[in-house]
Amino acid sequence: MSRLAALLRKDVRALWRSPTQLVMLAVYPLLVAALAALAVKGSQDTARIAVVNLDAPGATVRVGDQRFGVNDYIARLRDDAAVEMMSAPAAAEALDAGDVQAVLTIPSGFIAALSSGVQQPHLRLDTNPRTPLEGDAITRRMQSAVYRFNQGLAARYVDQVVGLADLITNGGSLGVFGRDVDVIGLTRSDALIRRVQAQAAAAGRRDLSAQLDPLLVFIRQTQANLSLVRPAATSIANPMVLDTPSGAGGRVALTAFGVAAAVLISVALAGVLLGASGIAQERGDGTLQRVRLAGVPAWAVVAVKAGLAALASLVIGLVLLGAVSLIADVTVGRWAAWVPALLLAGAACGALGALIGAVVPDARSAVLAALLVALPLIFVGLVPSGLARGIASALPFGRAFDLFRDLLAAPSVAGRLALHLGLLAAMTAVCVTVAAAALARRGDA
Repeated sequence: MSRLAALLRKDVRALWRSPTQLVMLAVYPLLVAALAALAVKGSQDTARIAVVNLDAPGATVRVGDQRFGVNDYIARLRDDAAVEMMSAPAAAEALDAGDVQAVLTIPSGFIAALSSGVQQPHLRLDTNPRTPLEGDAITRRMQSAVYRFNQGLAARYVDQVVGLADLITNGGSLGVFGRDVDVIGLTRSDALIRRVQAQAAAAGRRDLSAQLDPLLVFIRQTQANLSLVRPAATSIANPMVLDTPSGAGGRVALTAFGVAAAVLISVALAGVLLGASGIAQERGDGTLQRVRLAGVPAWAVVAVKAGLAALASLVIGLVLLGAVSLIADVTVGRWAAWVPALLLAGAACGALGALIGAVVPDARSAVLAALLVALPLIFVGLVPSGLARGIASALPFGRAFDLFRDLLAAPSVAGRLALHLGLLAAMTAVCVTVAAAALARRGDA
């Protein structure tokens, strides 16, 4: 154990004597955080949308006791985007020139279709094909706006249905063709029939009273069914409720995916390059042979490189997360949980870098080989599914990304976090063992 500590102190002193590497390790996470923020900032800014209204001006649809028109819909869109009314040719020209990011077209007959109750009016959204990522973000935003508008209409339709059910149950006044009609309702009907039955029984007409019993059964069954209208209609109008905390003002909204990707890229590159460069440098200057003569096993040499990468990754990761928490609207979660996550992710990536440095024939090209191998595998780790994702999950990059994303999105799932940590520890052990065997076989250690 003392030998491992001595080797680690040697590597730390060597790193400390290289100011260029220290500056890069200090600046690198801040640079990645800034680039990640700039990369997603455009999709979070207020979208500029041109609206083309081809429907009849002033057309409205009655929903409950209110009327809605195209202007009401456009007013609600202004909560999600900067809206500018344009003609179709002007909107197409503005979209092509980049003056607007999307064109929303309201077709002719939109309000008429909405009023019919049997047709679904269609809106057309065109985005700039030259900016697909931006267009995808705007599309999701408009889908959310349409969903909220539909929910508002559905709530008012449900109010109408519930009001009608209440009218049938309790009675009241109903407007028909400009005239008010008094509806007796099921409750009053039940009372009237019971009164008639009592009068018939008093007059000795029990047969007549019995003939009215099926009508009473029908009234009670109808009342029971109508009592379910309100909860059923409310459930249909609001199938789910999503509570979202309001973000702090002036912050850039980064997703958990983006932050996890930024942490992965920083930690993975730093770990792989430190591991590969450490092994390559000591292979080139003969340090490994001297260490071997001192009785230090090859696995200990590789483990120290992984340990140095783990410490560097911890510092890089915490600095990056601190910067992101200041400039981004994202919850980092439990800081204490990030310590073992960053240490194990850095150790696994450092051990993989040491493995690459051990198997590359030319020690001078080990760093370049590590970079060429690591970069595509890191980005494959960001793929959400498919064969590439399966390959990445078998490497430290994919597993570390899953761990970082869970810490940001679901930090309370302890079992899943423990699984990720255990797999990273196992991957570290495997890479250390294979790298040590490769060094021993080459005679470098």
